[in-house]
Amino acid sequence: MYRALYRKWRPQNFEDVVGQQAIVTALKNQIETGRIGHAYLFTGTRGTGKTTCARIFAKAINCENPHHGDPCCQCEICKGIDNGSILDVEEIDAASNNGVDDIRDLRDETAYTPTMGRYKVYIIDEVHMLSTSAFNALLKILEEPPAHVVFILATTEIHKVLPTILSRCQRYDFGRILPEDIASRIEYVAGEEKIDLTPQAAALIARLADGALRDALSILDTCAGVAQHIDEDVVRRMAGVTDKSYLFQISDGISRGEVSQVLAQVAQLRQRSVDVKRLCEELIQHYRNLMLAPISGGEKLLAGIPPEEESQYLEKGKAIGYQAAVQAIMGLGAALERMGKGTDPRIELEMALIKLAMPTQAQPLQTVAFTPAPYTPAAAQPNLEPYLPSGNMAPAPQPVQPVIQPKPQPQVKETAQPQKEETVPQREAPPRKKLEKPVPFEQWDAVLERLKTEDHGCYSFLKGSKGYCDGPRILFECNEFGREFLRESKRSQATLKKIIQEITGVAYGIGPYAPSGAQEKKQSQSEIVQNSLERMKNAGLEVLDEE
Repeated sequence: MYRALYRKWRPQNFEDVVGQQAIVTALKNQIETGRIGHAYLFTGTRGTGKTTCARIFAKAINCENPHHGDPCCQCEICKGIDNGSILDVEEIDAASNNGVDDIRDLRDETAYTPTMGRYKVYIIDEVHMLSTSAFNALLKILEEPPAHVVFILATTEIHKVLPTILSRCQRYDFGRILPEDIASRIEYVAGEEKIDLTPQAAALIARLADGALRDALSILDTCAGVAQHIDEDVVRRMAGVTDKSYLFQISDGISRGEVSQVLAQVAQLRQRSVDVKRLCEELIQHYRNLMLAPISGGEKLLAGIPPEEESQYLEKGKAIGYQAAVQAIMGLGAALERMGKGTDPRIELEMALIKLAMPTQAQPLQTVAFTPAPYTPAAAQPNLEPYLPSGNMAPAPQPVQPVIQPKPQPQVKETAQPQKEETVPQREAPPRKKLEKPVPFEQWDAVLERLKTEDHGCYSFLKGSKGYCDGPRILFECNEFGREFLRESKRSQATLKKIIQEITGVAYGIGPYAPSGAQEKKQSQSEIVQNSLERMKNAGLEVLDEE
């Protein structure tokens, strides 16, 4: 029966473990000196060697002839543990045995001594899947186990393990394996399996594995099933990824604003059975490299990239700029997240690419969508808000006090409010063009102090900024990342408006502030939409006119 490569080439001793030298050295030293702990916790991403090291450690502490901390793999105990005939080493899948009764049965078994070896070893894989009651049942036996029992817990999600469990274990963190180490290992495996694997294909497999050697061996196994000579084209075709040249063509088309060309390339790649979700992930990684390239010393972070592609990234990255690359990563990342929620991956990717490729003149659409609607008191006219003609704030809360506290003096307030509104010339309010000349908002520092305690994330974007008042709204200085944060966070918008109302007594709208001279010529929303449709037509997109 054929055995998968990742099973056939699983390391049998510590010497064959790849990329975890520090952990291997620590475990071997404990075995050589006889300082065997009673509980270990191995954590890290998939395919980094957690379960493999647990099995080797279990063999080594029971081996009859260990050699420098490694099991001999020749004695009866080592062979029995490998073929499962010796029950002194037991592996438990916590994903399917996560109940309290399962742990109670395990706790009862620990009372029995090992049959052949010196230790009875329990390897609990995916331990984070245990229920809370199961964790509590494990806690006591884990704290004071019999002298002949060793627990080895393995998990990929360390944050789900209870702190009381963590405090009773020796913790070892398995890091992602470097691409060059993965490439070297799969080249060795390919040579032993008589598979013709090119160095470029090995490097590509190592990058696709993302630090997991098991994934790399699985990709090699898949490619070996279709061809004995494996090059980059075979790996890309079987793994569903694109050639880097297509990634550069897509990013170049986005930079030039050629929407039709970018969408045509996506359609062509999809016709070749390229996975759209994987293409989106490759584009995110591509823009990550473009983001790092223009930064001083960023070329050192371009790991696992061939020299010819590295020179392209250095050239293209400086031309695109890291700000455009960051914007592309954010847009593609949001599209990738929506793909996981069941929407059509192709449509999500096309929408993200269109937004990135559209000319910058279409960006005011986002500003219009972000600006919240101004607050209108119930007793006021639809288009009027409380403000002073001079632009100074009205600190007293009289305009909204009748709404907040109508019971103390309902008739006095109801008769006083219309008089107050008549004294303020609201109907003579300046038109909306006065938004271009806001006045300083003197209580902005007090707003920031409150915001620091109630919404620290929003405060981090507005820290050190200045506020302005244009009558119906409070405007604030904010960079592009801050605007994006407030545009997405409805909670932060509500908190900021609530704090302003509590300090001033007036319900204001909020919006970003742009210095005079930096604002573009104001357009109506219909004009902006019409201009955007014209640009889409010029880019070659079909736009249906409504009659």
